Amino acid sequence: MSNQPSLHDEFIRKVTDLIEANLENEQFGVNELSETLGVSRSQLHRKLNTLSGKSTSQFIREHRLEKAMEMLQNNVATASEIAYRVGFSSPTYFNTRFSEYYGYPPGEVKYRNSKISSDSIEKPSELKEPLHIRKDSKAENRNPFSRKNTIIAVFGGLFIIAFFYFIYNNSKEGDLTSSEAVETLSKSIAVLPFKNLSDDNTNQYFADGMRDDIINQLSKIKSISVKSRQSSDRYDGTNLSGLEIGDALGVDYLVNGSVQKHEDRIKIIVHLINAKSDTHLWSKDFNREFQDIFNLEKEISIDIAKELNLVLSPDELEQIGKIPTKNLDAYNLYLKGKHFLYNFDTENLDIAEKYFKESIVHDPEFALAYSGLAEAFMFRNWPRTSEEDYLKAKEYALKAIALGSDLSETHRVLGVIKGEYERNWAEAEREFKMALEKDPKNAFANLFYGRYLMYVKGDFNKGMSYANKAIQIDPVFIYPYITIAEGYIMMGDYELALKEANKAKEIDKKDLWASWVIFLAYVEQGRDDLAIEELKRGWSLNFAGKANLKPMLEVYGTSGIKGVFKWLNDMDINHAGEANVYHSAYWIAEKFAFLGEHDKAMEWLEIAYSRNNSELFKIKYDHFFKGMRTKTEFLALLKKLDLGDYSQPATFKD
Repeated sequence: MSNQPSLHDEFIRKVTDLIEANLENEQFGVNELSETLGVSRSQLHRKLNTLSGKSTSQFIREHRLEKAMEMLQNNVATASEIAYRVGFSSPTYFNTRFSEYYGYPPGEVKYRNSKISSDSIEKPSELKEPLHIRKDSKAENRNPFSRKNTIIAVFGGLFIIAFFYFIYNNSKEGDLTSSEAVETLSKSIAVLPFKNLSDDNTNQYFADGMRDDIINQLSKIKSISVKSRQSSDRYDGTNLSGLEIGDALGVDYLVNGSVQKHEDRIKIIVHLINAKSDTHLWSKDFNREFQDIFNLEKEISIDIAKELNLVLSPDELEQIGKIPTKNLDAYNLYLKGKHFLYNFDTENLDIAEKYFKESIVHDPEFALAYSGLAEAFMFRNWPRTSEEDYLKAKEYALKAIALGSDLSETHRVLGVIKGEYERNWAEAEREFKMALEKDPKNAFANLFYGRYLMYVKGDFNKGMSYANKAIQIDPVFIYPYITIAEGYIMMGDYELALKEANKAKEIDKKDLWASWVIFLAYVEQGRDDLAIEELKRGWSLNFAGKANLKPMLEVYGTSGIKGVFKWLNDMDINHAGEANVYHSAYWIAEKFAFLGEHDKAMEWLEIAYSRNNSELFKIKYDHFFKGMRTKTEFLALLKKLDLGDYSQPATFKD
């Protein structure tokens, strides 16, 4: 009798088995567990709390963390990959929860719980330069030489290094057919925000500009993977260790520093850190005249490459040595403009425009300043850019290309203009490809080309691969996640859409676009209460959303989800120009289509066309219009947009 498990033990085992069976499913939470068990949420909570002293959500989360610990101790995969394997929506959130539960980050597990004998391999703290050859299953599947490596490892690490060094050098001459083998050699690095130590606080733009230039210079080295600025910005002022930041970003090394600018002198201190062991590898002080800034940036980049034992080709040295302008006043003003450009509100865009124009006065042949101006005019009043602003954006983009045809950004900006504003799809694709040819590591270029392939060409397979590449380059760049989520909604896979959109929300809980996509996925599933809860959550964190939250909830209480869509359109149509109102003809057409009012949807689509609304590039596969794809007027609009018809089916993921 005593050997028989109690009913309480059986219940805990059943709960644990269900969590185990859904370990990778991040959507499997309290609701799903209670539904599967056939009990209410409150019953489940009371029983688990009595038996384990934990809430249901805590029980699920801690089981996932304990499984993660097992995987980390057995070196099953990287911490980032394990985060997804145990059902966390992002490595960053996983790192936070893991550290809270165990008292140290996942990156420290292999050091604290190493199962490798100290007689067979050096301890991590004793390694001056880690080999960084990953041992996870995914890396082995990608690398055609992985089985060989296992055998070769028996004969000694030196042979492995010689083996890959031989492959790498041959790849430069075009003899290597597998790009994955080159990726195995690639070291990864993130450049954290530089501190502004100048007496003038407004000189932060200069510290940001110096850091951006070093990122750009390092990105020109083929054998190193450099995380974008957006990825590293999240760790500005954080108290996290180098181990934690490196693990969250998935990089081997970190660079940080400080900048002091006074009159015509600049002082920069740069540090290089091994993120795997949180050890300081190198630092150097640079004290120069401002006029020597470009040589200084080149020197810093080359010094970092040397410390990482990277051998630079003559072409890479030439690329790193290129200067954007010979006029330092123009460069200084460009940095100020760039500082304000990506804040996206009208006031900041006006300031950015002012600095870019002043930069051009000092150097009329400064390509990047023209490219910045083009984007400033594109972003103004997006997605309802006026014809005047569009023509100015095009003029500046063409000027940037004429002056800097070797720059990735100039081609990317022109590609957006050719596609979203001129609907010249062939030229748009050519510009995106040129942007990626000039810089394959340009996250924005990968994203915009991916969007083009998905929404315009209907090639969701290839488009999502480019969006995923943007994520690999910049793991906390939220818009590739949102783009993929929108793609899954178009494909009718709402669970995967929720998974991707929730990753974006985890990165930025205040982003209204991510919240809207989650809302739409729930609506398509018929889970209206969850949809409204998400809208409520997102709007409550946003100033504009808060103003509309109460009336929206009142409408939902009386008229349901369709009432909310009608109310939103009433706001957009009848209150245009008022605060907290988004008046976009394309978005209005989407909501009418959802309500089944197809004639009104067509009317507003034609208005969107007359206004040159940039969102029209999504129209062909937009899920809102799936009920209108046989309408003569709708097909005629597709023809006017040169988007063809539906005779060629879209290519969806298997």
